[in-house]
Amino acid sequence: LLSVTEADGGLKATLEYSTDLFEPQTVARLAGHYRRLLEAVAEDADGRVSDIRLLSAEEEQRIVVEWNETRREYPRGSSLSQLFEAQVGRTPEAVAVEGEGEQMSYAELNASANRLARRLREEGVGAESRVAVMLERSPALVVALLAVLKAGGAYVPLDPEYPAERLAFMLEDSGAGVVLTQESLREAVPGMAARLIVVDSEDERQRVASLGGEDLSCEVGPDHLAYVIYTSGSTGTPKGVGATHRGVARLVLNSGYADFGPSETFLLLAPVSFDASTFELWGALLTGARLAVMAARRPTLAELGAALGRYRVTTLWLPAGLFHLMVDEQLGALGGLR
Repeated sequence: LLSVTEADGGLKATLEYSTDLFEPQTVARLAGHYRRLLEAVAEDADGRVSDIRLLSAEEEQRIVVEWNETRREYPRGSSLSQLFEAQVGRTPEAVAVEGEGEQMSYAELNASANRLARRLREEGVGAESRVAVMLERSPALVVALLAVLKAGGAYVPLDPEYPAERLAFMLEDSGAGVVLTQESLREAVPGMAARLIVVDSEDERQRVASLGGEDLSCEVGPDHLAYVIYTSGSTGTPKGVGATHRGVARLVLNSGYADFGPSETFLLLAPVSFDASTFELWGALLTGARLAVMAARRPTLAELGAALGRYRVTTLWLPAGLFHLMVDEQLGALGGLR
């Protein structure tokens, strides 16, 4: 409430405010704006109100310059595979991926991905080659995605739960020449011209195991395509949206909105065809964190809560609706999140 009265040949203004709603400095700032308004009117009674500058020079500097200084340093000149390999060099024995009773260190994950990447090279995969990946959520999926990037390609996730018509469209539209899949999903892969690599078949296991586990040379840089994810298609035909290596690195490295590192455990919960998986996967693997992989089926709230405790998850991405359900039904399970 602003009260203005005459006093000692001038005016006395008093601002009364609720301390539950406003900080003293906020009210002082409002009073300063009002004073500048009165001074401007006294100096030029015929001036336009819209021309009056309410901000002080200090406030304008803070709002226009300081608060807009959002530039942050991050490794903008490297590909995701190069960044991952650098992390392997820093923490080779740390747990990289865990799930389904399986655990892989950074060095083990790197070697497995290198072998599969060499297999992809045999199929002609190179810079920005589209490789469709149709695998259930598991550590093998993480190996496959990393292998595609190490071979130079860009992964195109195919969700096994999608209708056959949509999968066929995505495979044709993306131009993927190779499909990585598993025995249990082989029949669900659309019958297109793409070459199939069934990663858990005995022949492929032996073939991949015979290949070298050392890092590959690759000409892919930060501006090359890393993946193509398709929109829902709710407004018409689904559209493939591509992301570059640099864009992914910018999302998770020295971002400013949170600090990630070896002490964190991320949960891979989102389908890999949903872009939240980008944060989950690369937020973990590029910073030395542990990536816990949720089982392939769609979990109940209780199962999700149990997984958070079992894997000691600290960093989690939840859509707003699911978050509110967890708060209502599994609030205690969120206690370990940082």
